[in-house]
Amino acid sequence: MAAHKDIRILFEIDGHKYEAVGFLAELESSINGDEMLARTATENGGAIGDEDEAFLREHFGQLPESLRRYYLATNRRHPDYPRYVSYFSWYGDRWYQYGHWLDNQVNDYGLVVRRCA
Repeated sequence: MAAHKDIRILFEIDGHKYEAVGFLAELESSINGDEMLARTATENGGAIGDEDEAFLREHFGQLPESLRRYYLATNRRHPDYPRYVSYFSWYGDRWYQYGHWLDNQVNDYGLVVRRCA
């Protein structure tokens, strides 16, 4: 079985190319949000920020079905709470936008969304 960090789901929406990637090493069950973002920052500029997060939010209906089992983390920060980042989650029959405190743990249900070059 591959490690969570080896997950890489490529997708494209209206010419914008993205990837959703894992971050946990073998035998790890969770890490905090800071470490999650640090581990995924080395390729393609890291987690998406404000502009791409807004684009994906406007195109929820085009996110691939294969991502529905995951929480999709971004690096878009709340203006009043910079330790609070935006993420997307499938619930019931649609995608929702939520937030996550970086001090909290993230498990293997999370992936980080990055823009592909």
